[in-house]
Amino acid sequence: MKITNVNVFQLEGRMQEGLAVWYSLKDGMPDRTARPHRETFVEIETDEGVSGIQFVAYGTERDIKHAGELLIGENPLHTEAIYEKLWSVVDLRQRMPVISVLDLALWDLVGKIRNAPVYELLGGPTRKRVRAYAGMLGFNQDPGAAAEASVEYVEKGFTALKWYLRYDGSHGPEGIRRNVALIKSVREAVGPDIEIMVDCFAPNSRANSILWVTELARKLEEFNPTWIEEPFNFDDVDSHRKLSEATTIPVAFGEHFYTRWDIKRIIEHGNATIVQPDPIWAGGVSEMRRIMAICSTYGVVVVPHGNESCLNAVHILFSQQERNCPLGEWGVRINPNSQHFYKEFYEPVDGYYQLPKGPGFGNELDPQKVVTRTEL
Repeated sequence: MKITNVNVFQLEGRMQEGLAVWYSLKDGMPDRTARPHRETFVEIETDEGVSGIQFVAYGTERDIKHAGELLIGENPLHTEAIYEKLWSVVDLRQRMPVISVLDLALWDLVGKIRNAPVYELLGGPTRKRVRAYAGMLGFNQDPGAAAEASVEYVEKGFTALKWYLRYDGSHGPEGIRRNVALIKSVREAVGPDIEIMVDCFAPNSRANSILWVTELARKLEEFNPTWIEEPFNFDDVDSHRKLSEATTIPVAFGEHFYTRWDIKRIIEHGNATIVQPDPIWAGGVSEMRRIMAICSTYGVVVVPHGNESCLNAVHILFSQQERNCPLGEWGVRINPNSQHFYKEFYEPVDGYYQLPKGPGFGNELDPQKVVTRTEL
């Protein structure tokens, strides 16, 4: 079997509705308005008619098409050799999302060839279900509305929620007060036993000084957050380390870092307690396996960033031990967009991911949802 073609195409569907439409993410930004569903995919074809697909969240169509030419003529089962071939191109190594999306499409293809889900190719399943936390990105951040939404998702079975702060360091002490009011309202609504994660990325974490974030963290401590996420510019490793030494709240970051070497650096120099590599950025399945192994030797928890990469991350989680990867991310408003064009909508049941279907990642495009298809 040989790879014969790599296609990149864009699908456009009906107008967004319901959870697919977001509220404002930060102060001064208007709420988003509905637009047609529009997503890009890559497809790897073979001479035996089997193909693998992958949703493209990042990376330009031109780069993916160019890199895809390197796969032509290769045996798709030789995933390690193909990954090394892509990795050896320095120009591509500087654009890891391109390598990542091709690697994920390749693993989907291998699963279809083997008629097996990806988690099984990786030696899983290691458990029957994986706990999910509800990522509340795009929800109304007014404290009252946030409390109401939190109760709704706890009643759906979620035991953990992640809320995105609306205010950054440019808002000074008032921003801290408003951020704390949000988390206070959520904690009072859901009680002491539900985990709450705090994400600082949405407004502008680049505006945050170590003094401002330290004060914020210390005022959040009484509400017992499970972690505080990306409170600084993502590559400001030293500030993350200093914060970890100044607060009792575990520090989580890493979604914008690629490869095992980047992750090793933030563990050793950033004091990360939770690292969050994303399969669609960090190197696909092939590199995530290496990242997981490295993190396990440091006793660091891995909770993959899994918004757009939901099923990619879930298959990896089902191949890992719970002590190393205790839960997964569920983007409540992101997945109605990123999964829109699939025949089946995969989501947690009673707050837990169930074993996903295969073969591959289990994604199959639904022609009935496509208004237009554009080859890129």
